[in-house]
Amino acid sequence: MTIDVTEIKKDFPVLQRHINGKPLIYLDSANTSQKPVSVMDAMEDYYRQFNANVHRGSYQLANEATAILEDSRDKVTSFINANSRQEVVFTKNATEAMNLISNTWGREHLNDGDAIVLTELEHHANYV
Repeated sequence: MTIDVTEIKKDFPVLQRHINGKPLIYLDSANTSQKPVSVMDAMEDYYRQFNANVHRGSYQLANEATAILEDSRDKVTSFINANSRQEVVFTKNATEAMNLISNTWGREHLNDGDAIVLTELEHHANYV
Protein backbone atom coordinates (compact mmCIF):
# COMPACT_ATOMS: atom_id res chain seq x y z
CA MET A 1 0.00 0.00 0.00
CA THR A 2 1.35 3.40 -0.98
CA ILE A 3 0.73 6.34 1.33
CA ASP A 4 0.13 9.65 -0.43
CA VAL A 5 1.54 12.17 2.05
CA THR A 6 0.34 15.11 -0.05
CA GLU A 7 -3.25 13.87 0.25
CA ILE A 8 -2.93 13.27 3.98
CA LYS A 9 -1.51 16.77 4.54
CA LYS A 10 -4.66 18.23 2.97
CA ASP A 11 -6.60 16.98 6.01
CA PHE A 12 -4.52 19.17 8.36
CA PRO A 13 -5.37 22.87 7.88
CA VAL A 14 -2.29 24.11 9.77
CA LEU A 15 -0.06 22.34 7.23
CA GLN A 16 -1.47 24.59 4.51
CA ARG A 17 0.32 27.55 6.15
CA HIS A 18 3.49 29.12 4.87
CA ILE A 19 6.07 30.75 7.10
CA ASN A 20 8.66 33.05 5.55
CA GLY A 21 7.32 31.98 2.16
CA LYS A 22 7.91 28.28 2.77
CA PRO A 23 5.46 25.51 3.64
CA LEU A 24 5.13 24.83 7.35
CA ILE A 25 6.92 21.68 8.48
CA TYR A 26 5.69 20.65 11.92
CA LEU A 27 8.02 18.43 13.95
CA ASP A 28 6.68 18.85 17.48
CA SER A 29 3.98 16.16 17.54
CA ALA A 30 5.41 14.68 20.73
CA ASN A 31 4.39 17.91 22.46
CA THR A 32 1.18 18.84 20.62
CA SER A 33 -0.21 16.84 17.75
CA GLN A 34 -2.03 18.58 14.94
CA LYS A 35 -5.57 17.44 14.27
CA PRO A 36 -7.12 16.56 10.93
CA VAL A 37 -10.38 18.25 9.93
CA SER A 38 -12.37 15.09 10.70
CA VAL A 39 -11.17 15.13 14.32
CA MET A 40 -11.87 18.83 14.75
CA ASP A 41 -15.35 18.35 13.27
CA ALA A 42 -16.07 15.42 15.60
CA MET A 43 -14.82 17.39 18.61
CA GLU A 44 -16.94 20.40 17.68
CA ASP A 45 -20.01 18.19 17.27
CA TYR A 46 -19.36 16.55 20.63
CA TYR A 47 -18.98 19.86 22.46
CA ARG A 48 -22.06 21.31 20.77
CA GLN A 49 -24.33 18.28 21.16
CA PHE A 50 -23.10 15.84 23.84
CA ASN A 51 -20.78 17.58 26.30
CA ALA A 52 -21.32 15.95 29.70
CA ASN A 53 -19.37 13.93 32.27
CA VAL A 54 -19.11 10.28 31.30
CA HIS A 55 -19.95 7.50 33.76
CA ARG A 56 -21.16 10.13 36.22
CA GLY A 57 -24.81 10.73 35.49
CA SER A 58 -28.06 8.94 34.81
CA TYR A 59 -29.52 11.57 32.52
CA GLN A 60 -29.78 11.40 28.72
CA LEU A 61 -26.85 13.67 27.88
CA ALA A 62 -24.46 11.84 30.23
CA ASN A 63 -25.61 8.49 28.85
CA GLU A 64 -25.00 9.66 25.28
CA ALA A 65 -21.55 11.01 26.16
CA THR A 66 -20.70 7.71 27.88
CA ALA A 67 -21.86 5.75 24.82
CA ILE A 68 -19.61 7.89 22.57
CA LEU A 69 -16.60 7.28 24.85
CA GLU A 70 -17.18 3.54 25.06
CA ASP A 71 -17.75 3.27 21.30
CA SER A 72 -14.39 5.01 20.85
CA ARG A 73 -12.79 2.55 23.26
CA ASP A 74 -14.19 -0.36 21.22
CA LYS A 75 -12.80 1.14 18.00
CA VAL A 76 -9.35 1.61 19.53
CA THR A 77 -9.47 -1.92 20.96
CA SER A 78 -10.09 -3.27 17.48
CA PHE A 79 -7.58 -0.96 15.79
CA ILE A 80 -4.67 -1.94 18.06
CA ASN A 81 -5.84 -5.56 18.27
CA ALA A 82 -6.04 -5.47 22.06
CA ASN A 83 -7.24 -8.59 23.85
CA SER A 84 -10.08 -6.71 25.51
CA ARG A 85 -11.51 -3.22 25.91
CA GLN A 86 -10.22 -3.21 29.52
CA GLU A 87 -6.70 -2.92 28.09
CA VAL A 88 -7.52 0.47 26.54
CA VAL A 89 -7.04 3.40 28.90
CA PHE A 90 -7.51 7.00 27.80
CA THR A 91 -5.37 9.66 29.47
CA LYS A 92 -5.40 13.41 29.02
CA ASN A 93 -1.75 13.65 27.93
CA ALA A 94 1.65 11.97 27.78
CA THR A 95 2.59 13.05 31.29
CA GLU A 96 -0.48 11.44 32.82
CA ALA A 97 0.10 8.30 30.73
CA MET A 98 3.74 7.99 31.81
CA ASN A 99 2.84 8.56 35.46
CA LEU A 100 0.15 5.90 35.22
CA ILE A 101 2.56 3.41 33.68
CA SER A 102 5.34 4.12 36.17
CA ASN A 103 3.00 3.93 39.15
CA THR A 104 1.37 0.66 38.05
CA TRP A 105 3.46 -1.48 35.72
CA GLY A 106 6.73 0.04 36.90
CA ARG A 107 6.11 -0.55 40.60
CA GLU A 108 5.12 -4.15 39.86
CA HIS A 109 7.95 -5.07 37.48
CA LEU A 110 10.97 -2.87 38.29
CA ASN A 111 13.30 -3.47 41.20
CA ASP A 112 16.14 -1.62 42.89
CA GLY A 113 19.16 -1.71 40.61
CA ASP A 114 17.17 -2.06 37.36
CA ALA A 115 18.18 0.39 34.65
CA ILE A 116 15.94 2.36 32.31
CA VAL A 117 17.72 3.87 29.31
CA LEU A 118 16.44 7.25 28.11
CA THR A 119 17.72 9.89 25.74
CA GLU A 120 17.66 13.67 26.00
CA LEU A 121 14.90 13.60 23.38
CA GLU A 122 12.43 11.86 25.69
CA HIS A 123 9.30 13.57 26.93
CA HIS A 124 10.02 15.26 30.27
CA ALA A 125 7.47 13.02 32.04
CA ASN A 126 9.78 10.07 31.38
CA TYR A 127 12.31 11.53 33.82
CA VAL A 128 10.15 12.38 36.82
